[in-house]
Amino acid sequence: MFKSMETAIDASGILVYSIDLETNEIIYANKNAKDIFGNVVGKTCYKVLQKNQKNPCSFCPITNQLTTSFPHSLESTYQWANKNSLNNEHYMFISHITKSEDNRKVNMQLGINITKEKVLEEKILEEKDNFITFFKTLINSTLEGIMVYDENLNCFQTNTIAPKLLSYKNDEMINKYLFDFIAPSSFNLIKNIIHEHNQEVYEVELLTKKGLILPVNLRIKELTLLGKKIKIVAIIDISEEKRKEKMILELAQYDSLTKIPNRSLFKKQLLTMAKRNRRSNSYGAILFIDLDHFKMVNDTKGHNIGDMVLIETTKRIQKVLRQTDLLSRLGGDEFIIALDLNESNKEDVINNVNFVAEKILEEIKKPYLISNFDLRLTASIGIVLFKDENQKIEDLMSFADTAMYNAKENGKNKYSYFDPQLQQIIKEKADLTKCLRDAIENEKMAVYYQLQILIKNNQDKIIGVEALIRWKDKEKGIISPDQFIPLAEETALIIPLGNWIIKEVMKQLKEWENDSIKKDWRISINISYRQFEQENFLEILTSLIEEYKINPSKLRLELTENLLIKDTQNVLRKINHLHKMGITLSIDDFGTGYSSLAYLKQLSINELKIDQSFIRDLVVDPNDSIIVETMLSIGSKFNLEVIAEGVETKEQHSKLSSMGCNLFQGYLFGKPSLPKFL
Repeated sequence: MFKSMETAIDASGILVYSIDLETNEIIYANKNAKDIFGNVVGKTCYKVLQKNQKNPCSFCPITNQLTTSFPHSLESTYQWANKNSLNNEHYMFISHITKSEDNRKVNMQLGINITKEKVLEEKILEEKDNFITFFKTLINSTLEGIMVYDENLNCFQTNTIAPKLLSYKNDEMINKYLFDFIAPSSFNLIKNIIHEHNQEVYEVELLTKKGLILPVNLRIKELTLLGKKIKIVAIIDISEEKRKEKMILELAQYDSLTKIPNRSLFKKQLLTMAKRNRRSNSYGAILFIDLDHFKMVNDTKGHNIGDMVLIETTKRIQKVLRQTDLLSRLGGDEFIIALDLNESNKEDVINNVNFVAEKILEEIKKPYLISNFDLRLTASIGIVLFKDENQKIEDLMSFADTAMYNAKENGKNKYSYFDPQLQQIIKEKADLTKCLRDAIENEKMAVYYQLQILIKNNQDKIIGVEALIRWKDKEKGIISPDQFIPLAEETALIIPLGNWIIKEVMKQLKEWENDSIKKDWRISINISYRQFEQENFLEILTSLIEEYKINPSKLRLELTENLLIKDTQNVLRKINHLHKMGITLSIDDFGTGYSSLAYLKQLSINELKIDQSFIRDLVVDPNDSIIVETMLSIGSKFNLEVIAEGVETKEQHSKLSSMGCNLFQGYLFGKPSLPKFL
């Protein structure tokens, strides 16, 4: 029976030893053991089974047990493995403590060769290491900062860029929680991204090691790596873009000389104040201030002295106002104030306003000691009270302006309240509205076109035109678009007017299809936000395209910046639809609105149109020059066409060309004309 078992064991390749635990003498070895290590019976195990081993093997658990104060327990079993130093083969051993026939305590040891398995294991580990090396190489080759998080959102890997962006050393980021790097302002957004597994790009704020805010574009990708779910967070530093965005915002909404809000920002702030007044049933007041005889200062002392007077005037007015009051410079020597009175009694309100107006007049009367000049000035102030946000901001400012002229006519250095009898302005406005409605309904207007020029390699090429509405009334004569377009916006007449313009443009495009030159021109159309936000806007546009069978790519719709932030999802849906139709889009008056760069990333925009207000003084005003250069840079970065409108002089054109602008529109290249004169 034993012989048969021994034969089976030898056939299996198993090594069998019996070792005296007291002397380490091998008292039995099977054929397999002898074939590999020779006749080892009667010899010390560690001397014949290992190379140059003079003491018991440290890796043997039996030896380790002998060095302790606890003797081996009979019937104990140990499992261990090692690489043999004689033949470099790997073996797995099972050692069993028992008693021999002659009552000696022995280690009955069985071993199997696991060299192939170890080679395979090493190969798998090598492949794993190679994969990890490849993964590290991959994430270090990107321009993004990469952080890799485990299922518990603890960081276990970064590339070389992420620590630099966040001012950490590489190992300092390891084991840190994801939210340790997130600024509180972005907590909720990041939680939503993780919860919804949203892999879009988001603009968030991170925290550097020093606690500074770092704006980044961030996306989170979830995947499985080596059987474990991980999250890869990729970030791109957008602090430079945000700096430019802030600069454009400040230049567009703040007066470059006095650093106080300009008209655009003031109107926005005033609307907020009016809403607050309505809720609290309290009055507000607008004060329109104009310096008397300021032109004389500029003419006699120069514009530099005039600018210093305006800066000093700003400081004097600010000294009178409270933090909750609003102050803006409208241009030239005109300032406007909105007083947040928090008072519902009209008599008390008037007393408070009078006090502020008198203090301002008193401050401005004080001598201006500037560059050795002793200048004496006064001011005229127009005042209008308001209580309801439904009162039009433009109307209130206009009433205050009218009241200011009353103060001037009454001798200057005075303040005057708006006279209700001056409601004639409102009457004239109502009359103009009626005429406008009639002109639209009976198509008494005309569409003119102004050329848009591409200059490349000193060659001029007409690439398109902009459609511009013109109105000549039989009784009132020529009425400026600056007069009737805002009125059309306010009264919603812009919707039928805009639809009529689109229809006329379609007709013109169809007619030009047979013209060898003009068939390649595109036509740009200004689209009002009121028109664009209509539910049926896309349907009307699609219907007209099908009716006139024109090429949609010849249409370019000009949208304002303010439109793009009104209802983002709805705007995005419509713009994507227009893009699929083949219609191209332009941002009109770029830089005069909110100037957020966010929409340039999200929306399919083709063109930025630099507003003529930045072109007018481009040659002499360094601020305008900075703004235009920034816009051209933004256009280049986003791969957008940039066209400058309102170019009227060769100097403006030369300056723009030197900045890299090659698309132009303005009187220098042609006035708006009827189609037959183009």
